Amino acid sequence: MNGIDVSRYQKGINLAAVPSDFVIVKASQGSSEYVYPTFKEQIEQADSLGKLIGVYHYASQGGAIPEAEKFLRTVDKYIGRVILCLDWEKDENVNFQNPQYAIAWLRYVEQRTGVKPFLYMSKSVARQYASIWDSSFPFWCAQYANYRYTGYKENPWTDDKGFGPWKDCKILQYSSRGRLPGYNNDLDLDKAYISAEEWLMYARGDIKTQPVSDSFPLLKKGNHNEYVRHWQMFLNLNGYACGNADGIFGPKTEAAVKAWQKNHGLVPDGIIGPKTWASLPGMN
Repeated sequence: MNGIDVSRYQKGINLAAVPSDFVIVKASQGSSEYVYPTFKEQIEQADSLGKLIGVYHYASQGGAIPEAEKFLRTVDKYIGRVILCLDWEKDENVNFQNPQYAIAWLRYVEQRTGVKPFLYMSKSVARQYASIWDSSFPFWCAQYANYRYTGYKENPWTDDKGFGPWKDCKILQYSSRGRLPGYNNDLDLDKAYISAEEWLMYARGDIKTQPVSDSFPLLKKGNHNEYVRHWQMFLNLNGYACGNADGIFGPKTEAAVKAWQKNHGLVPDGIIGPKTWASLPGMN
């Protein structure tokens, strides 16, 4: 399927005149109460035209949970009918070097809605932080062959270096200089590698994708790595205080893991093995 994503940069666009199977609309950014004036206009247009719809939040600042709450308040009436997405880019994002911030946002939105959000970012960033990303969340990948003007492409280019922890992407954004009938300016062009039925299943939360890798490492006291830091972020966000998320598996982290295990029917041994990994929301 072919589609576009739009924001305030496409203010005034007539979606009825622009060919597309789907439209992904920017809903919010950061944690402030400001709502983009183009959101209502663009999503109501797409809805009235019977388009498949996505909505996205641009990560910025203010805390992962406040940002997620802002997004959910903005798109509340559409949840269950549209795919939910997080836009993870460097510009205006003070947390860009901390992928756990994005993971916290994704997990919170999933917990609140029962829907797995899509994660949008460049293919290079997916590879750069491959050991950290949670590939149970579907990947909306950005990679351009060049910056020339183009229309829709049947088989848009992408390199053969892989998608980080994902085996593929569900949506590929392959141009920011798209030109289509009915709109005389730049458009982001996207190719969806899922059917309309699958799109709606993702929107309803009917598809529960699993991480590609089934070989998550055994973690225990004394370890020091990014997997530990991911767990520390997750535990802190869910009320199991383990101090600073420094990636060092010390006594506080061990105690927090034991408390998590006890509350989830696991042997409270303080070791993060397959069953403890599987207890994470969305892993079953």
